Formats: sequence, C-alpha cells, structure tokens
Amino acid sequence: MWSTFRFNTSADISKNLRASLENFVRLYGQRKDDLQQASEHFMHAAALVDKKHEDFDDKTAQALLGMFGGTIGTVFGGVTGGVWAALGAVSAATYAKFCGNINAASATVGFVGGVFGGVVGGAFSGLIGGLVGVAALAAGREVHGIVSDSIWFTVGFAIGGATGSTFGGSVGAAGGAVGGGFGALHATKAAVYLVRKAIDFPSKTKVRKGNGKLKKEVVTMQKTGADFIKSIKPLVDELKTVQEICDQMASCDAVKGVANQTAKTLAAVNAMEKTMNDSQMEADESEFLRCVKEASSQCKIIPVELQMMREEVEKLLVSP
Repeated sequence: MWSTFRFNTSADISKNLRASLENFVRLYGQRKDDLQQASEHFMHAAALVDKKHEDFDDKTAQALLGMFGGTIGTVFGGVTGGVWAALGAVSAATYAKFCGNINAASATVGFVGGVFGGVVGGAFSGLIGGLVGVAALAAGREVHGIVSDSIWFTVGFAIGGATGSTFGGSVGAAGGAVGGGFGALHATKAAVYLVRKAIDFPSKTKVRKGNGKLKKEVVTMQKTGADFIKSIKPLVDELKTVQEICDQMASCDAVKGVANQTAKTLAAVNAMEKTMNDSQMEADESEFLRCVKEASSQCKIIPVELQMMREEVEKLLVSP
C-alpha cells in the first residue's frame, strides 16, 4: 500500500517537499558556476553563428551584386554605346560631306570605326561604372549625382573617342566619343536601377547549415546547447518532483510562491529545448537564425529563473 501511494498525510507531503527543496538548493550550489559557464558558452556559440552568417551574407551578396551590376553595365553600355556611336558617326560624316572633306569609303570606315569605338567605350565604362555603382548601393551610399555621372561620361567619351579614332579617323573619333559617353551614362544608371529592383524582391534561401562557412559554428552551438541542457537536468528533475508535491498541496498558501516559480522555470527550460529541436529541423535560413537568437535569449533567462527559484525556496524553508 505504501509503495502505491507516495504520500499519505500532509505531514508526509511537507516532509518530502522540504527534502526536495533542500536537495534543489544543494544541487544549485554545486552546479551554479558550471551552469553559468555553460550558458555563456552557448550564447557565445549562437552569437558566432549569427555573426558568421552576417559576414558571409554581406561578402557574398556584395560580390554577387557587383558581378550582376558589372554584367548589366557591360551589356547596356555596349548596346547603347553602339547606337549612340552610329548616330554620332552619321552626323559627323554628314557634316564632313557637306564640307567636302570626305568620300564614301572614308565615311563607311569612319562609321564602322565609330560604332566599334562606341561599343568598346560604353561596354568598358559600363562594366566599371556598374561595379562601382552597385558597390555604393550595397554600402547604402548615394549612387548617382552630377559628379559621378560626369566621371563615367568622361571616361566613356575618352575611351570611345580614342578607339574610334584608331579605326575610323575623325568620323570614327566623333562617333566613338558620343557612343562611349552616353553608353557609359546609360549603363551605370541601368545597372543600379535593376540591382535595386532585385534587392526589393529577394528570393527565399535555404539555410546553409552544411556550408563550410557555417558548419563548424552550428555544430559548436548545438553541442554547447546540449551541454547546457545536460548541466541543468538534475535541477530540472528535482523541480519536477517539487512541482508534483506542490500540486498535491495546492490548497496551502505557503507553497504558492514556490509552485508558481517552479512552473515558470520549467516552462523556460521546455521552451529552450523546443527551440533547439526546431532549429535542427528548420530548413529556411531566416527561421533557423530566428531559432538561434530565440534559444540564446531563453538560455540567458533560465539561470535567472533558477536564481529566483532558489530565493523562493530559501524563503519557504526558513518560514514556520
């Protein structure tokens, strides 16, 4: 009969509650330093995961955006540079024809050289302008202004004019300069505009827990989290016993403070364990990082709850 029912009288319950509370205080005193150290280790590991992810994301995003911007700048610069160069070369050839300083063959050579100069000047300047403009965008700085526009126009103008002059004489120089200048200007604006649009609509990414950049930090975080849970397990087991006894003494006002604090502490532990489990199964990157931050916050709360639990226990133990 005694083995079936753990407690038979109020005296038995009170005696067992006191013994359990005293055991909790003893365990807390023994494990307090280890508990604090395990908590700090876990929070440090979680912070490393977050920082490593941010560093990896920033560098990777900037590199990818820079490549994207440079590619757009090259394409737009080459195409628009060729179009503007054709217009410039035709205008220059027409003017020279009216002045009687050019023949049909020279005009044709000049036109071809001018278009080639415009493509080269626009593409090269668009490549550099796209890279620099997108880098400024990623850094949160102003990417367009009179000074920057003037710089890229001048660079494209010079490169296009020099290339066009080499292959098409004066007509080629005029066409190449016009094409290179306007091609560079359009290319940098197009690159920044399209990259900004791409940033406004980010796609969902999968968590890179297996990536070499993060794998070590994630494994460390999971290990330190498991160590933390292990370090508080004896305390948690004792608190479950306290909770069981307090439930049987629910009508006793003296134990309500301990009962309430026991419930809060166990709830904090359960919440962290659930968050840790969720983080290991989470595939979405943003959700995984949210779990990491949440678990870190909960890990910080648990030692505080245990300290408050000890204070409640000591108050009850010294009361009549």
